[in-house]
Amino acid sequence: MYRDQNQCSFQIITISSIGVFFVSCKKKHMEIVITTTQKAKKRKRTNLSLYLQNFEPVKMGVKKEDGFLSKIMPPEEQEILDEMDIKVKKYLRGESANFEALRDKKLKGKLAVKEDLYGKSAKAAAKVEKWLMPSEGGYLEAEGIEKTWRIKQEAIVREVDISSSKNQYDIVLPDLGPYTLDFTSSGRYMAVAGRKGHLAIIDMMNMGLIKELQVRETVRDVVFLHNELFFAAAQKKYTYIYNRDGTELHCLKEHGAVSKLQFLKNHFLLASINKFGQLHYQDVTTGLMVGNFRTGLGGSDVMQVNPFNNVVALGHSNGSVTMWKPTSAAPLVKMLTHHGPVSALSFHPNGHLMATAGTDRKIKIWDLRKFEVLQTLPGHAKTLDFSQKGLLATSTGSFVQILGDFSRSQNYSRYMTHSIAKGYQIRKVLFRPYEDVLGLGHSMGWSSILIPGSGEPNFDSWVANPFETPKQRREKEVRSLLDKLPPETIMLDPKKIGNLRPLTRRKEKPNKVEREAEMEAAVADAKNSVSTKRKTKGRSKPSRRAKKMQEAVERAKRPFLEQQKQEEELSKNKKQKISEQSELPKSLQRFVSKKAAS
Repeated sequence: MYRDQNQCSFQIITISSIGVFFVSCKKKHMEIVITTTQKAKKRKRTNLSLYLQNFEPVKMGVKKEDGFLSKIMPPEEQEILDEMDIKVKKYLRGESANFEALRDKKLKGKLAVKEDLYGKSAKAAAKVEKWLMPSEGGYLEAEGIEKTWRIKQEAIVREVDISSSKNQYDIVLPDLGPYTLDFTSSGRYMAVAGRKGHLAIIDMMNMGLIKELQVRETVRDVVFLHNELFFAAAQKKYTYIYNRDGTELHCLKEHGAVSKLQFLKNHFLLASINKFGQLHYQDVTTGLMVGNFRTGLGGSDVMQVNPFNNVVALGHSNGSVTMWKPTSAAPLVKMLTHHGPVSALSFHPNGHLMATAGTDRKIKIWDLRKFEVLQTLPGHAKTLDFSQKGLLATSTGSFVQILGDFSRSQNYSRYMTHSIAKGYQIRKVLFRPYEDVLGLGHSMGWSSILIPGSGEPNFDSWVANPFETPKQRREKEVRSLLDKLPPETIMLDPKKIGNLRPLTRRKEKPNKVEREAEMEAAVADAKNSVSTKRKTKGRSKPSRRAKKMQEAVERAKRPFLEQQKQEEELSKNKKQKISEQSELPKSLQRFVSKKAAS
């Protein structure tokens, strides 16, 4: 294999007896014939070597670039490698550190190890995206002067496939509304609740009704627990837990007249806020009431859980938003968001963005890492919801508007709009996970519309599997119970979990010699501070000066003597506790309470 100056590769095919050489050019896909004279017939090899001096020998399957040899790949493999390089760049954390400017060898080594880990994680993420996430999400794209928010649902339904077109429907039940709804984490099952007592579980895969029941009293909210087998309903006086067959399992009287429910699936906690402004956390596995706090800001029906850190956020009538955890009686954060009552709020799936709406006719996007407003949009919204891909649905009256951030600059603009029948009042909007579907609960029933690009196109079967079997569901339930997190892990920054507390050097107690030296130094300073200036007759007598000196010395010694007395009392009490415990048998000493011993 040879290569000329024009980077054209040649390969000798045959050497004939008459001095004709057939040379194949790999680059131009042609054959070159080289002849020799009769005199040089006996020296064919010499002439050939002289001719091939203008060519550079290259090994088969190896390409030379900039003085380095690299393996020649088939076109298909080369395309895959190029695609993987692009995906790796997407997952890299910016440019690598400049090691040449560092002089500290230890720091340079640590940074090199971190950069290596970042590179490996980026390659792993790129491989997962390539082979395990084959589907790609899409959005509506307008041509020319066309606007995406002008496209109607009828036009979208005409263009999509049959299975997707079934997700656009309207269920009209005027006598039982208004309706609220909730989806499971996989998006396969939906629970609907009518204000006048209608509860139903629906399989969204085949649009089949699993169970419906009439509780014959007001239902304010409904939420699924860890899977579709159990759901909780906030009814007129108490909160009830039902199973999939509609059987009442529990009546949670301690929650009171609940207006809003949320479930923390990683901690198996059911959170509720009632009309008196009381926030409750109850463990559904043990029945233990983990937290019961008074917000002090009145009743609220605006409640949402941050998916990043599982902190519960409440919207109040004074325009503030408070964030709570079950182990603290005081809010973690209290922020003024609007100059009027908060009507709705929602969290982005990454947990760093929060959208709030108030009666001051403003919708605000907040950065929770800095607690600053990123964008303020005009308009009023009674309900908000973020999709898995970051679209924001807002609704007021019978009008729905979807906002999108397609520039990734956290600047939301109008993406789609939809109006249901005039007179229908939308109570709740909720995106269906892993589907481009938005559910609407309104005063006359519930509806479903298509929102291209709202759902995650690929699902992780270990997290949420829409096609899981009963056996897989049981295994997942056991695994999630084993991985259940304690309430103490709920905090604003969950990254602190697993980190070591910074070392704090304890102040060593001075020994007896050091304490006496300090006291002598203080006494000497006190003696020097006493003035020796002669005053009027009778006031500068030696006895009076000696008395002043003695008082100064006593003031200097007092703190040291008091500290010594306290240490002696502590040691005495400690010895007394040990003696009291030693009087009991060893088998009973562990039952001695600390309060009684103190």
